[in-house]
Amino acid sequence: MRNWQKTLRPASFSGVSFFVDYDELTAGKRLAFHEVAGGRQTVVEELGLSTSVYDVTLYLLGDASDAQALALQAVMLAPGPGFLMLPMDGAMMATAQGFRRTRAKDRFGYVAFDATFIPAVNDGGAVLSLGDVTATVAAGIAAAASQFARFF
Repeated sequence: MRNWQKTLRPASFSGVSFFVDYDELTAGKRLAFHEVAGGRQTVVEELGLSTSVYDVTLYLLGDASDAQALALQAVMLAPGPGFLMLPMDGAMMATAQGFRRTRAKDRFGYVAFDATFIPAVNDGGAVLSLGDVTATVAAGIAAAASQFARFF
């Protein structure tokens, strides 16, 4: 039997780690339906892939969760795609489309985000080079550092 805890990857975006509570992939094909008057069959024309979307409910936990939340916000708002690592789907370049951050009283040290990521490549089997990973992590660290600098 598979030991899921040992096989799942640690989640992160542009070098900022987080935990995943829930993730959902929406993907598919763009289709055109051609219906002929009086006909009994519909001709389906494939127009390519629709844009894939990852909706992720993620959270930060611990004494530094407030600082981690600022760093995560900074990298999600940085221009261009970042390096997204999801526990089951693995690594990909993706652009953070938007996010919603939530905090609640009596849950100090817990910061949750609902985030939407759009993969840079819309087909399966995309592989990142070491150069892609290095450049993305460096960009994420620089963005987070500039965001932190505003507070000191």
